[in-house]
Amino acid sequence: MTKHFSKIAVGTCLIAAPLLTLVSTLMSPAIKSDEAAQIAVIAQHPARYYAFAVFTFAGIALMVPAILGLMHLTRDRAPGWGNWGGSLALVGTIIAAGDAATQWLVWQMGAAGADQAQMAALLHRYDSAAGSSVPFTIGGLAIVVGVVMLSVGLYRARAVPAWTAAGFVAGIVLNIVGFTASSVGVLIVSSVILLAALGTIGWRILAEPDDDWAGARPLALGRGGELAGHPAG
Repeated sequence: MTKHFSKIAVGTCLIAAPLLTLVSTLMSPAIKSDEAAQIAVIAQHPARYYAFAVFTFAGIALMVPAILGLMHLTRDRAPGWGNWGGSLALVGTIIAAGDAATQWLVWQMGAAGADQAQMAALLHRYDSAAGSSVPFTIGGLAIVVGVVMLSVGLYRARAVPAWTAAGFVAGIVLNIVGFTASSVGVLIVSSVILLAALGTIGWRILAEPDDDWAGARPLALGRGGELAGHPAG
């Protein structure tokens, strides 16, 4: 993989991942905590729920190269934080992708002709089973802890300004809160925050020279006084 290609791939994914997540939340019909109510919503808006499932999965999938790119920025000045945090974040992201993929099955539960009572009962059994809920809980914890550690690494490496590191954490936490609270509004806010934070980093990566990217040099994102001649903390 050439340094030019990796730079373009990472910069694009840092912009596209939160953008697709925002599109998915804007496309989403109401999210309900009650399984019967959710199946009824899907039956009323099957196309919107399908679009929600597709864009959610796509956004999560593109987060994998985005996280790898953020880990790259920490490799020289905060490798421990970047490696451990990024690895945990990747584990959580892959588990989240599995969760997102199940939404295509849930979409079909609300298809025309399906017995909504039976589908709601099946969805309730799935949501309540420890075999399905525990892995997703572990994944949620992994991505939160991982993103916090990775963001600390980015800050300590002076690779990004404080607000983008904090925005990354805030956006991920609010995303999990939004799904837990079944709130489309909170999900929209979380997506906007992620787009502002990660999109800024991605845009600057795309604009920087290939050699700067290959050398994992700090991005010129507003911490200029801190970037020159000061060792990482």
